[in-house]
Amino acid sequence: MRLVMLGGWGQLGSDLVSVAEGRHDLIRPPHAEVDVTDESQVGAAVRRARPDVVIDAAAFHKVELCEQDPARSFAVNALGPLHVARSARRAGARYVFVSTDYVFDGAVSTGYREDDPPTPVNVYGISKAAGERAVGLACPDSLVVRGSGLFGHAGSSGKGGNFVETMLAKAGAGEAISVVDDQVFSPTSTRDMAERILLLLERGVPSGIYHAANRGACSWYQLAEEIFRAAGLDPDLSPRPAGDQAVRRPSSSVLLDTRSAALGLPSSRSWQEAVRWYIEARPASIQASAENGTHR
Repeated sequence: MRLVMLGGWGQLGSDLVSVAEGRHDLIRPPHAEVDVTDESQVGAAVRRARPDVVIDAAAFHKVELCEQDPARSFAVNALGPLHVARSARRAGARYVFVSTDYVFDGAVSTGYREDDPPTPVNVYGISKAAGERAVGLACPDSLVVRGSGLFGHAGSSGKGGNFVETMLAKAGAGEAISVVDDQVFSPTSTRDMAERILLLLERGVPSGIYHAANRGACSWYQLAEEIFRAAGLDPDLSPRPAGDQAVRRPSSSVLLDTRSAALGLPSSRSWQEAVRWYIEARPASIQASAENGTHR
């Protein structure tokens, strides 16, 4: 397959490049050349590439900044996907839109299925839910693939590092660490999410929504515990309630994968296995930069 990936220079994009190597032809134009908010740039890039699939991982995902700048949030997370979906449809390509657990409000403690209606509680979630809807209308041959709490070796270009690296850096600095223990989600390895996206495309699955988070659920505190267990560290770690936050977040946004078994696909590995793999496969360059306090 010939794949074009927009917004592909962060954690997920880097892992998609790795897993696609030797299997597919993946083109990853830089943001300076293709901004998803510019319909003409998107259309030109897709026409040049003549892809079988267009993957859209572009996102404005800093939750606090989304509240401060809702226009930009909707431009990137809703209008951008509409531009990409239209271009994919004109090119006769499938479209993959990368979405988030934040389209849910957290009221369902048992977890959310793919067909549960979105109920977002902040601007970021609202804009991503709008993007999902726009995609479905503009390009019927599309996949919406949701993840949650992404972590990958490339770090997050918009946030600087990721939760795993933040925890390891704090432990390395000998800091006392306090982590929220009353917000539950499904951590997602971007390596596993990349593999899942390619698997869905290679199997030619029906259009619709798919949950690509790792299996299981935990709080941020429990995730920190597993990170330190896997790394053989024993820092001063304590749980704390989320309390009042500047932006409301879902208290439970567990993503349930109910479609894989029905389609004969293997389930994702557990989040604990994904964390252990992340630690074991962590590149030496990341370890060195983190130890020097320079990881971004």
